[in-house]
Amino acid sequence: METRREPAALEETPRSSPPDRKLLERYRRGDVEAFDAIVRRYEGPLLRYGRRYDSSSAQDLVQEVFLRLVREAPHLGEIENLSAWLYRVARNLLIDASRKEKRMQQREETVAAREDQAPAPSAVERQEMADLVTEKLLGLPPRQRDVLILKVQEEKSYREISEITGLTTSNVGYLIHQGLKTLAANLRAAGVV
Repeated sequence: METRREPAALEETPRSSPPDRKLLERYRRGDVEAFDAIVRRYEGPLLRYGRRYDSSSAQDLVQEVFLRLVREAPHLGEIENLSAWLYRVARNLLIDASRKEKRMQQREETVAAREDQAPAPSAVERQEMADLVTEKLLGLPPRQRDVLILKVQEEKSYREISEITGLTTSNVGYLIHQGLKTLAANLRAAGVV
Protein backbone atom coordinates (compact mmCIF):
# COMPACT_ATOMS: atom_id res chain seq x y z
CA MET A 1 0.00 0.00 0.00
CA GLU A 2 1.37 3.36 -0.99
CA THR A 3 1.38 6.17 1.59
CA ARG A 4 0.41 9.52 0.39
CA ARG A 5 2.26 12.56 1.59
CA GLU A 6 0.76 16.08 1.65
CA PRO A 7 2.70 18.73 -0.25
CA ALA A 8 5.07 20.81 1.87
CA ALA A 9 3.03 23.98 1.23
CA LEU A 10 0.07 22.45 3.04
CA GLU A 11 1.98 21.47 6.17
CA GLU A 12 0.80 23.17 9.30
CA THR A 13 2.48 26.45 10.12
CA PRO A 14 1.95 28.48 13.29
CA ARG A 15 -0.52 31.36 12.93
CA SER A 16 1.56 33.78 14.97
CA SER A 17 4.81 34.75 13.41
CA PRO A 18 7.76 33.83 15.63
CA PRO A 19 9.91 36.44 13.90
CA ASP A 20 7.42 39.11 15.04
CA ARG A 21 7.70 37.97 18.65
CA LYS A 22 11.47 37.90 18.40
CA LEU A 23 11.55 41.37 16.86
CA LEU A 24 9.27 42.71 19.58
CA GLU A 25 11.41 41.12 22.30
CA ARG A 26 14.58 42.56 20.76
CA TYR A 27 12.92 45.99 20.60
CA ARG A 28 11.93 45.75 24.27
CA ARG A 29 15.60 45.14 25.08
CA GLY A 30 16.52 48.37 23.28
CA ASP A 31 17.27 47.16 19.75
CA VAL A 32 16.06 50.05 17.57
CA GLU A 33 16.75 48.06 14.40
CA ALA A 34 14.13 45.54 15.51
CA PHE A 35 11.56 48.33 15.70
CA ASP A 36 12.60 49.51 12.23
CA ALA A 37 12.08 45.95 10.94
CA ILE A 38 8.56 45.91 12.44
CA VAL A 39 7.81 49.25 10.79
CA ARG A 40 9.12 48.06 7.42
CA ARG A 41 7.05 44.88 7.70
CA TYR A 42 3.74 46.52 8.62
CA GLU A 43 3.82 50.13 7.38
CA GLY A 44 2.66 49.29 3.85
CA PRO A 45 -0.16 46.92 4.85
CA LEU A 46 -1.39 49.34 7.54
CA LEU A 47 -1.33 52.23 5.04
CA ARG A 48 -3.43 50.19 2.60
CA TYR A 49 -5.84 49.32 5.39
CA GLY A 50 -6.13 52.96 6.50
CA ARG A 51 -6.59 54.24 2.94
CA ARG A 52 -9.66 52.07 2.52
CA TYR A 53 -11.34 54.22 5.15
CA ASP A 54 -9.77 57.64 4.67
CA SER A 55 -6.90 58.18 2.29
CA SER A 56 -6.16 61.68 3.59
CA SER A 57 -5.31 60.58 7.12
CA ALA A 58 -3.88 57.09 6.52
CA GLN A 59 -0.31 58.26 7.14
CA ASP A 60 -1.33 59.85 10.46
CA LEU A 61 -3.13 56.64 11.40
CA VAL A 62 -0.05 54.51 10.78
CA GLN A 63 2.13 56.91 12.75
CA GLU A 64 -0.26 56.72 15.69
CA VAL A 65 -0.30 52.91 15.53
CA PHE A 66 3.48 52.79 15.79
CA LEU A 67 3.49 55.43 18.54
CA ARG A 68 1.07 53.20 20.49
CA LEU A 69 3.43 50.28 19.95
CA VAL A 70 6.32 52.34 21.35
CA ARG A 71 4.24 53.27 24.41
CA GLU A 72 2.72 49.84 24.95
CA ALA A 73 5.62 47.52 24.05
CA PRO A 74 6.89 47.21 27.64
CA HIS A 75 3.38 46.27 28.81
CA LEU A 76 2.34 43.89 26.05
CA GLY A 77 3.70 40.74 27.67
CA GLU A 78 3.84 37.68 25.46
CA ILE A 79 1.80 38.86 22.51
CA GLU A 80 0.71 35.98 20.31
CA ASN A 81 0.11 37.90 17.11
CA LEU A 82 1.73 41.30 16.64
CA SER A 83 0.02 41.76 13.28
CA ALA A 84 -3.43 41.32 14.86
CA TRP A 85 -2.51 43.75 17.66
CA LEU A 86 -1.37 46.42 15.17
CA TYR A 87 -4.51 46.04 13.04
CA ARG A 88 -6.74 46.13 16.15
CA VAL A 89 -5.11 49.41 17.22
CA ALA A 90 -5.57 50.80 13.70
CA ARG A 91 -9.20 49.69 13.63
CA ASN A 92 -9.90 51.25 17.02
CA LEU A 93 -8.29 54.50 15.94
CA LEU A 94 -10.40 54.52 12.77
CA ILE A 95 -13.55 53.88 14.79
CA ASP A 96 -12.66 56.66 17.24
CA ALA A 97 -11.95 59.07 14.36
CA SER A 98 -15.21 58.15 12.65
CA ARG A 99 -17.21 58.67 15.82
CA LYS A 100 -15.50 61.98 16.50
CA GLU A 101 -16.16 63.15 12.94
CA LYS A 102 -19.80 62.11 13.23
CA ARG A 103 -20.18 63.99 16.54
CA MET A 104 -18.56 67.10 15.08
CA GLN A 105 -20.86 66.95 12.05
CA GLN A 106 -23.91 66.54 14.30
CA ARG A 107 -22.78 69.48 16.44
CA GLU A 108 -22.30 71.65 13.37
CA GLU A 109 -25.74 70.69 12.06
CA THR A 110 -27.31 71.37 15.45
CA VAL A 111 -25.60 74.74 15.75
CA ALA A 112 -26.57 75.66 12.20
CA ALA A 113 -30.19 74.70 12.87
CA ARG A 114 -30.26 76.77 16.07
CA GLU A 115 -28.71 79.75 14.34
CA ASP A 116 -31.39 79.59 11.67
CA GLN A 117 -34.17 79.51 14.27
CA ALA A 118 -33.21 82.03 16.90
CA PRO A 119 -31.56 85.42 16.93
CA ALA A 120 -27.96 85.32 18.01
CA PRO A 121 -27.47 86.04 21.70
CA SER A 122 -25.37 89.02 22.64
CA ALA A 123 -21.84 88.58 23.95
CA VAL A 124 -23.05 89.29 27.48
CA GLU A 125 -25.80 86.65 27.18
CA ARG A 126 -23.34 84.11 25.82
CA GLN A 127 -20.94 84.78 28.68
CA GLU A 128 -23.73 84.49 31.25
CA MET A 129 -24.82 81.19 29.71
CA ALA A 130 -21.25 79.87 29.68
CA ASP A 131 -20.80 80.87 33.32
CA LEU A 132 -24.03 79.14 34.30
CA VAL A 133 -23.13 75.95 32.42
CA THR A 134 -19.67 75.96 34.02
CA GLU A 135 -21.21 76.48 37.45
CA LYS A 136 -23.63 73.57 36.93
CA LEU A 137 -20.87 71.40 35.48
CA LEU A 138 -18.62 72.04 38.47
CA GLY A 139 -21.53 71.17 40.76
CA LEU A 140 -21.74 67.62 39.39
CA PRO A 141 -20.32 64.67 41.37
CA PRO A 142 -16.53 64.59 40.81
CA ARG A 143 -16.38 61.49 38.59
CA GLN A 144 -19.20 62.72 36.33
CA ARG A 145 -17.63 66.18 36.17
CA ASP A 146 -14.19 64.77 35.31
CA VAL A 147 -15.34 62.52 32.48
CA LEU A 148 -17.61 65.23 31.02
CA ILE A 149 -14.78 67.76 30.99
CA LEU A 150 -12.48 65.24 29.29
CA LYS A 151 -15.16 64.29 26.76
CA VAL A 152 -16.73 67.65 25.93
CA GLN A 153 -14.01 70.20 26.50
CA GLU A 154 -10.91 68.09 25.79
CA GLU A 155 -12.63 65.97 23.09
CA LYS A 156 -11.13 62.72 24.37
CA SER A 157 -12.49 59.34 23.27
CA TYR A 158 -14.01 56.94 25.79
CA ARG A 159 -10.85 54.87 25.48
CA GLU A 160 -8.59 57.84 26.23
CA ILE A 161 -10.77 58.84 29.18
CA SER A 162 -10.57 55.27 30.42
CA GLU A 163 -6.77 55.38 30.22
CA ILE A 164 -6.64 58.76 31.97
CA THR A 165 -9.06 57.96 34.79
CA GLY A 166 -8.41 54.25 35.24
CA LEU A 167 -12.13 53.52 34.75
CA THR A 168 -13.47 50.96 32.28
CA THR A 169 -14.79 52.34 29.00
CA SER A 170 -18.30 51.15 29.88
CA ASN A 171 -18.07 52.96 33.22
CA VAL A 172 -16.89 56.08 31.38
CA GLY A 173 -19.91 55.84 29.06
CA TYR A 174 -22.28 55.42 31.99
CA LEU A 175 -20.78 58.39 33.88
CA ILE A 176 -20.97 60.60 30.80
CA HIS A 177 -24.59 59.61 30.24
CA GLN A 178 -25.51 60.25 33.87
CA GLY A 179 -23.52 63.50 33.96
CA LEU A 180 -25.23 64.87 30.86
CA LYS A 181 -28.62 63.85 32.21
CA THR A 182 -27.93 65.56 35.55
CA LEU A 183 -26.46 68.64 33.87
CA ALA A 184 -29.50 68.98 31.59
CA ALA A 185 -31.85 68.65 34.57
CA ASN A 186 -29.90 71.29 36.50
CA LEU A 187 -29.97 73.67 33.53
CA ARG A 188 -33.72 73.10 33.06
CA ALA A 189 -34.25 73.85 36.75
CA ALA A 190 -32.29 77.08 36.24
CA GLY A 191 -34.63 77.98 33.36
CA VAL A 192 -31.98 77.71 30.66
CA VAL A 193 -33.07 74.70 28.61
